[in-house]
Amino acid sequence: MSLFIQSAKRFNLVLCELHYTPIHGKTRSSCPIIEGHYMLICKFDGSSGIALDELDEYNRNHENMRDSDDEDELTHIYDMMELYVNEYAAVIASNEATRIPHKTIRNYHNIISRTNYIKPEIAECFELPTNEQIVIIKTIWIKIIQRKWKKIYAARLQIIKNRSSPASLHTRQITGKWPQHCLYLPGLKGMFYK
Repeated sequence: MSLFIQSAKRFNLVLCELHYTPIHGKTRSSCPIIEGHYMLICKFDGSSGIALDELDEYNRNHENMRDSDDEDELTHIYDMMELYVNEYAAVIASNEATRIPHKTIRNYHNIISRTNYIKPEIAECFELPTNEQIVIIKTIWIKIIQRKWKKIYAARLQIIKNRSSPASLHTRQITGKWPQHCLYLPGLKGMFYK
């Protein structure tokens, strides 16, 4: 039997936060590994908006500020972010996060103090057998791909520049192949092997 139940969609746009027992609580039936994971705040499906009790309550409290028919999902995301950023600002101000150290994360206070702690993430969602929902953040892969592609793109530009030199064009014309120093044009395929 699997420890996790994966959500229907593999990757989701989510808001999440690290589990911290003094803030979130823990019961005897809670999963013992919950402290080391990000908990799901809310999941966005991209088509029908968000169906969350917290957001509905937030909208009821702020309905005079904007017309709910005009809200799109991006507005919902930022509303939820604002709600949680304000909650964490209150936690940090009350010094509740530093009173008891986190069991597995030594710099927990520094993490939650960051202005971008609660932000949209691409994540894989799982439900534990105890009905607690956790996420594994995958946004980092996008950043890794962007950095890698930036290097590949610079190498491609250099090779194209080398290929346009008269000596390279002459070699290509005579042999039918580019010279050895500009033979390989890097691309997406195999970009993580180097």
